Parts: sequence; C-alpha cells; structure tokens
Amino acid sequence: MDAAELLRLRWVAVAGEILSVALLLATRAVGAWWILAVVVAASAASNLALTLSRKQAGHEELASLLALDIVVLTALLLMTGGALSPFTPLYLVFPVLASLFLTPAMSWAIYAFVLVCYGSLVVLTLRLGAAMVPDTSSFMHSHMLGLYVAVGLASPFLVSTILRTRRELARADRELAKAREAEAQHSRLAALATLAAGAAHELSSPLGTIAVAARELARRVETARPEARKDIRLIQAEVARCRQVLDELSADVGAGRGEDPRPIEVGDLLDMFVHDRPQVEVLTPEEIDDQVVVLPPRMVSQAVRRLIGNALDAADGAPVRLDIRLEPGHVEFIVSDEGPGIPPEILAHVGEPFFSTKPAGQGRGLGLWFVRSVAANLGGSLTLDSEPGRGTVATLRVPLRTPPEGDMEHAPS
Repeated sequence: MDAAELLRLRWVAVAGEILSVALLLATRAVGAWWILAVVVAASAASNLALTLSRKQAGHEELASLLALDIVVLTALLLMTGGALSPFTPLYLVFPVLASLFLTPAMSWAIYAFVLVCYGSLVVLTLRLGAAMVPDTSSFMHSHMLGLYVAVGLASPFLVSTILRTRRELARADRELAKAREAEAQHSRLAALATLAAGAAHELSSPLGTIAVAARELARRVETARPEARKDIRLIQAEVARCRQVLDELSADVGAGRGEDPRPIEVGDLLDMFVHDRPQVEVLTPEEIDDQVVVLPPRMVSQAVRRLIGNALDAADGAPVRLDIRLEPGHVEFIVSDEGPGIPPEILAHVGEPFFSTKPAGQGRGLGLWFVRSVAANLGGSLTLDSEPGRGTVATLRVPLRTPPEGDMEHAPS
C-alpha cells in the first residue's frame, strides 16, 4: 500500500464524518455543530493539500495525517458523549492503518496516541458525568443510532483492508513462486550445462582414440574385403555422430549463457535466423528492417533457429513462416507451420527436458526446453498454439532493454 491509498481512505473517512455530523444534527444530539464542522474541514483540507501536492508523502507526513485524524475523531467524540459516544470503536481503525502504512516504531506511536486520546475522553467523561449526557432518553436514542453508524463505517473498512492485504499477499506468493521456478529452471540449465561439458570432456579422449584407430585400420585394410572397409567407415561415421551429438547437447544447454544485450537491427536478426534456410517464408515488413532492438542476439538467434528447425521437421515440406512484430517494450518472434499439429495431451509436456516426439536418435528433447529457458532468463515467454491437422504456431516474446547512453551510436547499420 502507498500514500495514495491512504488518501483515498481518508476521503472515505471525511465522508463518514460529514454523515455522522448530519445524523447528530438531525437528532439534535449536538449543539456546537460548528466545532465539528471546523475539525472535519481541517481533515478535508489536509487531504486536499496532499492530493494536490506533487511531492510523495513520506512516513512522517502520513503519521501526521493519522495523528490529525485521531484528534478530529476525539473532538467528534467529545461533542457526542465523550467516552460514552457510540463512535469510540472507530479508534481501532488508526492502529490498523498505521501498521499498513508506517514503520513499526511509528505504528506503536500511533497506538500510544490513540490510548492517550481515548484515556483523556474517559477522564473527562468520569469528571463531568451527567453534564456529558443532559438528556438520557435522547442520548440513548442517539447512542444506538450512532453505534449502528460506527459499526457500518468500521466493518467495511476492516473487511476491505484485510481482503486487500490477502490479495497482496497472494500476489506476492505467486511472484515468489515464479521467481523460485525461474531459479530452479536456471539451476537445472546450469546443471545440464555442467553435465554436457563434463560428458564432452570425458568422452572426447576415447572418441578421439577410436577415430585414430579407425583411420589406421582403414589405411591398413585398403586391400581388404569390401565388408571390412564398410565396417570401418561405419565406425568412423558413428564416432563423428557421437561428437556431433555432444556438440549439439552442449549448445542446447549452454548457448548464449551470460550474453549481454546489445543494439542490433531487425534485418541483421533475420539474417541470423534464416541465412541458411531459404525455404522459410519471412512475413516481416521490410520497413522495420532498419529498426534497432536491444537484446542478446546470439541467445535469441539460437532460440528462434530451434523453433524454425522444429517447424521444418514437423512441416515435412509444407510452408514454414517467420514473422517479427515490434510492440511497446517487447518483440515477438512468431514461427508457424502447416504440419500435423500436436495433440493436447502431448502439447502439455512439450518443453520438458528430454521429452521428444521424434524417433529415437533424431531428437534429444532439449530444443524447446532451451527456448523456454531463454524466455524465462530474459523475462519473456514462449507460447505454443497447436491443433491436430492445422499446424503449430510458436511465439517467443522477449522484452526489449534500454541501451546505455551512447550505445545506439554504435548500433550496426
């Protein structure tokens, strides 16, 4: 909660004070109505002054406002029966407000001030006695009516305050859960990157040895039977495939980590995406090719190229389209295909680590997981819209960063 919220609540309180004074005047329960009008006007004037002020109210100003409101309420109570006034429950509102808007020390100070003011009313009521209640029957009538009004004013405030606090706590819990999920995702990415790097390191030596031995065998059996030469070529091909898998695994979990955002033109991004894939239809208007965006280009390129690769595999010759849309504060990369689509029960698991619908040996299930990780690390999102028989649309949304002063001068042209 902020100062603006407190000012809105004080306007509600001023309206309640005016209503209370009007009811008391209607029942002739108070004579010196002008005193109440003055204190209510002081409360409204202070609220209006802070509302029109461009300066953000601090804790000291807010504490002063609450103290003034306590004085206003005390004056109202003093003119309507003192400690016997039906509006005394309204004192409870101020410690609640203080605990929501002020520091702990100031909250306890407001609580102490409430006790002092209420205690003063009790002392005055005990000393003056019957003078505070000149007409018992009239007082009881006003007391019951005023108590009803007080409960009607205090109860909605307390309920709305508690509900608002619960909503804010729930929102904070959701944000914390998202932050924890992002941290867990980052940890899994780091763990997989470490695993891939370790596997590549550990397997590089034996694979190198096998490759050398295979070349030596191929040299020695040049005159051997065709079956032997075929087996040696198979060994060499499988060693090369193992190395390729390790390299791609390392790229899947480690590409772009730690890359800083920098200015780059949309046209240059498109070249990074489709320079070697002429079969992709680009829908991006040419007039935005010169637009400069600020993002980590290599990381985004790796992610978009994986989306394009998946679309090409799924389309099996059908058209694949790429569109880039610039929106305020973010950019969207949209890859669509006319492939067979993805059933809902499978779509729910797409993007999980090592989940793949491709045949064994053709997919590791890390491509879309990597794209989701990139989106999460950049504060963006990846959405998949697919329907069996109608293809798939993948949308990668990436927030745009503001470049440091002077960086735009060095943007590529």
